[in-house]
Amino acid sequence: MDEIDLLKSALLNAKRSFEEIKNRSEYKEKVLKGYGGDISRTFDLYVENSIIESLKGYVSKILTEERGIIEVGKGEIFALIDPVDGSTNVSKDLPFCATSIALFKGEKFQNLFAAGIIDLLRGDIFICDGKNVFLNGNKVKPSYVSELNEAVVSMDMKLTKLDEKVSRIVPKLLKEVRYIRFFGAIALEIAYVSAGMLDAFIVPSPRVRLLDIAAGLFMVKTAGGYIKFLNENMENINIFENKRYAVIASNNEYLASKLIKIIEEDGGI
Repeated sequence: MDEIDLLKSALLNAKRSFEEIKNRSEYKEKVLKGYGGDISRTFDLYVENSIIESLKGYVSKILTEERGIIEVGKGEIFALIDPVDGSTNVSKDLPFCATSIALFKGEKFQNLFAAGIIDLLRGDIFICDGKNVFLNGNKVKPSYVSELNEAVVSMDMKLTKLDEKVSRIVPKLLKEVRYIRFFGAIALEIAYVSAGMLDAFIVPSPRVRLLDIAAGLFMVKTAGGYIKFLNENMENINIFENKRYAVIASNNEYLASKLIKIIEEDGGI
């Protein structure tokens, strides 16, 4: 099985597992505090187990949202997985969540070579082979929007509770950008940028981990879009470091520069 078939198989197994666990009365129960500090629920762990089983024998090490770093075999391929991106949505029956998987040949972000994201409810599958991005088998590209007053931008709005500086950024973006959205599943939202469904996605303060964003960022970059870590040099990022990042993924560098300018007007990250 090649890596793309492996991704598709693991993503489809994740969706099947998600559908299975949702039929159980205890699927929303809180179980433990996960690797990143968030509370893991029954559905998180159930879907995570199915992905780990899918990847065993093909990858040597996995970093996952719930359990952290797991040694599963020998070889040169590493995996970052977020079993259920949008867990809060699931816990409230909001219909927007996804599974993301990123594969690496080395421990640096730039060693990423393949990625996949599946919408756990609709079944849409985004696959990136390092040359193109496909949505349900069809090649996709970012949008051509270049002006803020035409752009539909998604943003991690949870930050307004954490950072006074970011709280000042939000009104400026609302004033300059045509529409602001936040759906609550970052991986899927970034994938939407690669397919032209959103024009940009912003995390303006260091809050998200690499496993939340790696697959989507790779898709945006591969499809011809623009990505930038706002608090770290991309070349220095080790995939197994438990760090948090501010980042922008945009359809093009021109639109990204305008968004970054708004963020940096209050002193940057």
